[in-house]
Amino acid sequence: MFVIIRNVLITFIIIFPLNYINANEYQLNYAINVCKQDSQQFSASGLPIRGYLKFCECYMTNMINSLDEKEQSYQKKYNKPSGKFMKLSKKFRDDCVKVASKSY
Repeated sequence: MFVIIRNVLITFIIIFPLNYINANEYQLNYAINVCKQDSQQFSASGLPIRGYLKFCECYMTNMINSLDEKEQSYQKKYNKPSGKFMKLSKKFRDDCVKVASKSY
């Protein structure tokens, strides 16, 4: 249903080389806003606006909460998300689409 959220993954690579400890409310809100403003992803999602906004909140919250020190080290070393993180991304995407679908 979705194109892999490439912009979001790029955002993780750019934003989260910061200390994991700094993954705070500001960063979560920033990531959610980046997702909400991604018109290409919104179009690809096929969700109505309200559902897409709910999706962004769900997805970005899950992604940021799953970003631990080990993943951060991997991304810093290899300049890309790990395979495990990508699998989580797909799982969260599917789970959050279900949540978003219930919101309309």
